[in-house]
Amino acid sequence: MFGIPSLTKLVVLIAIIMVVWYGFKLIGQVDRARKEAQRVHRAQAARRKPAPPPEPVVEDMVKCRKCGAYVPARHPTSCGRGDCPW
Repeated sequence: MFGIPSLTKLVVLIAIIMVVWYGFKLIGQVDRARKEAQRVHRAQAARRKPAPPPEPVVEDMVKCRKCGAYVPARHPTSCGRGDCPW
């Protein structure tokens, strides 16, 4: 039952062991490359400064003397009434 195996069976067994061995090596290399890429990405992200938020545009307003509507102070426009001063 446990006699000497044939040469074909030994060759197949060695081939299977080599495939498994090199498969694990390949998976290890891919994992190391992925971790290195993440480390580089984190280092680049840490060096970059976040962009400051845009400042809101604020404009002064003035109240219309006739209807009470507020219009921009720099470029006042008519409120639509006939007696509007702008």
